[in-house]
Amino acid sequence: MKKTYIIPLALILLLLWAESSWSRTLEVDATQMALIKPSTESSEARLLVQVILPEVLADYPIDFACISFGVNSAGEGGRVSFHAFPLNRAWDASTVTWTSPWEKDGGDWNNGLSAYEITEAGSGKTVCLDVTDFANGWRKEPSKNFGIIVKVSGPFLGTFSLVEAQAPTLKILY
Repeated sequence: MKKTYIIPLALILLLLWAESSWSRTLEVDATQMALIKPSTESSEARLLVQVILPEVLADYPIDFACISFGVNSAGEGGRVSFHAFPLNRAWDASTVTWTSPWEKDGGDWNNGLSAYEITEAGSGKTVCLDVTDFANGWRKEPSKNFGIIVKVSGPFLGTFSLVEAQAPTLKILY
């Protein structure tokens, strides 16, 4: 009777060990980041984040990637809608503004890909946008990695500022 329990238990432990060895995780800090506004008086802001993918990912598909950052936000109905897009143009955190280096004020991004999250408004909230498609595109064509732009849009409009202690990080499962 005891042997009956030992074999399934051993198989379960083996599967758990094997599963944990199949997937790996990484956290990559932003290489550059900027918060841009159309004017100093404006409450509208857009977050620009660039993360360079580690070379180890060249040989592995990315199963999940999430750009995570802390915000203080206020919005309609107690919620805020965040929308992220991959940028189409290189930028530099020390010189980027609402109008430069963009062709369109506020940033040039790819409307064909996006990530979206609705979160509770408040202080110290963590936003995690699923950017798996962006990251896999960058993995295949690193020269097209210009980063991400995050803006408030959609049904719950509002404002946000960053929480310094929760700087943008790309969390990757591969």
